[in-house]
Amino acid sequence: MQKSIKIAVILMLIMAVFRIIASIQMFVTGEKDLDACVLFTLNAIAIIGITLGAYRHGEKWSWWTLLIIVMTPPIYCIFAHGWLAWNIVGLVLSTPPVVIPAKAMLCPKQE
Repeated sequence: MQKSIKIAVILMLIMAVFRIIASIQMFVTGEKDLDACVLFTLNAIAIIGITLGAYRHGEKWSWWTLLIIVMTPPIYCIFAHGWLAWNIVGLVLSTPPVVIPAKAMLCPKQE
């Protein structure tokens, strides 16, 4: 496994755990209802599954899939709710695991 992919896998897992913790915190404080928190947790579980499977092995489809499911929640929340702390942290944690391995995953291998 390339170093950039290994770093991205670790960052992606950290970001997914953050999403699970955030969803629990938002439900406990009453900021969001149960449905929204369950969907956010399921998003994190999907990220963990794809990351530990195809993403770890550098499969191109997994990069595109994670780009969409990782970046959609923070971008939506910024448009819907503004630049709140959760939204900023989510965006900061979501960007590096997608950007760091982009070249390794998307560019054809040079032999």
